[in-house]
Amino acid sequence: YSGSVNNIFEIGGDDVAESGKKNKANRFKPVAKFLGPFYLKPGETQQHQVEMPNYIGSVRTMLIAGDATKAAYGKVEKTTPVKKPLMVLASLPRKLSPGETVDLPVTVFNMNENIKNVKVNVSTTDAFKAIEGNSKTIQFDQPDEKLINFRYNLIPTDEVQKVVVEVSGNGEKASYEVEIDVENPNPYSHKITDLTIDKNGKQNISYSPFGVPGTNDVKLELSTLPPMNLTKLLKYLEHYPHSCVEQSTSTAFPLLFLDEVVDLSSGKKASIKRDIKSVIQKTGDAQLTNGSLPFWPGQSRTNEWVTSYAGHFMLEAKEKGYALPLSFLNSWLRYQKNQARQWNIHAYSHNTSLTQAYRLYTLALAGQPELAAMNRLRESNHMTNEAKWRLAAAYAMAGKKQVAKDIASTANTDFSSYRYDYFNYGSPIRNQAMALETMVILEDEQQRELAVSLAKKMNERDWMNTQETSYTLLSMAKMLRKSGGKDLDLSITQDGKTQTVKTKNALAEIDLNADDKENTVEIVNHNDNVVHVSLYQEGQPELGQEVPDRRHLKLKTTFVDGEGEVLDVAKIRQGTEVEAKISVTNTSNNNVKVVALTQVFPSGWEIVNTRFTESKTSGVSGEADYTDIRDDRVHFYFDLESKKTRTFKVKLNASYLGKYYLPGTFAEGMYDRDYYAQEKGKWIEVHQ
Repeated sequence: YSGSVNNIFEIGGDDVAESGKKNKANRFKPVAKFLGPFYLKPGETQQHQVEMPNYIGSVRTMLIAGDATKAAYGKVEKTTPVKKPLMVLASLPRKLSPGETVDLPVTVFNMNENIKNVKVNVSTTDAFKAIEGNSKTIQFDQPDEKLINFRYNLIPTDEVQKVVVEVSGNGEKASYEVEIDVENPNPYSHKITDLTIDKNGKQNISYSPFGVPGTNDVKLELSTLPPMNLTKLLKYLEHYPHSCVEQSTSTAFPLLFLDEVVDLSSGKKASIKRDIKSVIQKTGDAQLTNGSLPFWPGQSRTNEWVTSYAGHFMLEAKEKGYALPLSFLNSWLRYQKNQARQWNIHAYSHNTSLTQAYRLYTLALAGQPELAAMNRLRESNHMTNEAKWRLAAAYAMAGKKQVAKDIASTANTDFSSYRYDYFNYGSPIRNQAMALETMVILEDEQQRELAVSLAKKMNERDWMNTQETSYTLLSMAKMLRKSGGKDLDLSITQDGKTQTVKTKNALAEIDLNADDKENTVEIVNHNDNVVHVSLYQEGQPELGQEVPDRRHLKLKTTFVDGEGEVLDVAKIRQGTEVEAKISVTNTSNNNVKVVALTQVFPSGWEIVNTRFTESKTSGVSGEADYTDIRDDRVHFYFDLESKKTRTFKVKLNASYLGKYYLPGTFAEGMYDRDYYAQEKGKWIEVHQ
């Protein structure tokens, strides 16, 4: 049953698969124990022992009792302090970055007057390099609490780091453990080397380290098709930092078909399944009560294109054997049918014929075509070239293949940019990819010609938005699954070790050494066909390597103190209240849809998120459609009209002593790379 059951249930070995994906530090471990239920006879007393984890503070014990035969129920609770004669508490920022210097504050609580000398010892994992040693001794004259600091430099790592503080004195012992991520906040960069290997030919490729050690990844992409930068595009989706419903869907959509066209390791397949399941869950959580989906999770406003796009993904996932959230499909189908029947192109500017055609295609894909609505759209005079291709696919899925071919014969693949692309995140490349998907369904003989053209564009483009990236990948995968390509038969030799790539697939991906040294790899082609090779290198640049640049967007970032006076944050006193004021200006003559503004803050600063403690929403303000507050950064998302400026504010506190990096502010149009701005970062210091 592995073909279907594995997509729904975990069948053993999941811990091994999980180890292949970097785990995040578990900073806040809750103290929660559940005992029972128990049966207590009349007049009986019972005792229970609970083993406490390493914890300082107090716990609340809650007892709930009931006698269903008498409909009698009750509760009682009691708060109990948790303490020892000697205790220790350590604290670190929520995350750290390589190259930074941090002070680890350790508080020792002495509750016993017989304890006079306390030895404090700190043990750390590899990323922490002590500046002044790992051991200190504290003198106590009486029960008291005292604070000491340990200073560390941080070096690059790709593992979760652990800091363990142990104290001992007069026979008493205590310890405290902290987990933390040491991550480079810079976005990933890549380098691609393309070449071809002739029939029965051989090539040697040499490459140097790229990026900070610990962030490197090197892959070899082999294809009998023109190079399409498959690895680069998949990595782009994997590292994409924003999480609207469209982009969340885009990260997983191509993965549904990847294993059918590319040879993947078992670990990679397991990772893909986890990612797909995660997006299915997120999509279900985002669904509105009427069955539609919004652009941002938590919003109440329906987005028609996202509703069809995310629903399309869920249908394809269901076909692959993945379990959908209960009631998702029925609710979604009900909404789609209602909208399809009521569609009127004159009702809303965003309700284009392509939006309706895509909605009708998803219904046909679900096996519940709305033929009356399909016929009404076909007979209207409002069908765009893009809509014709999508409606043709709908008729084909509904079993009306001749009608589909008739409609497709009136369409072409020469797409241009239009105003209505603004509402469906479209572009000529995305629309060509949708046309290719239709050609595959219709078994059109020109599909390979269009696929080759798309592959060249994928290889030539420096940047593609998530909608373009996802749809080109999934349509190419569907084409390769149907019509395939020439076989691959190669041998790859590196460091004296040879691995064979022999597959019926037209694509293969091989992991290469990513260590900090010069590397060479030899590739031998054993077939009589030309093989296209792309060497993909990925890594994060060192802190301070950002290059200031901008196009059509202008940024201004200032920091002020609690009195509103401009603050020089290069050297700032611990505990200082800081407010970041970030302004974004659209300098062009056109409006831009969905600008993403990102500000990452120094590790030693804490974002003051008061959304749970004040009447206002939070310590973050500004007119944004969606705000995403994370441990070390804030994302703002908004539309920006021509010549307009928006200003956002974030309250901060300089909490931890040390030297930290303040990355430059970054803004981009999420669906239009003509709009972006990048500032350079700088080092800052928090002192006493």
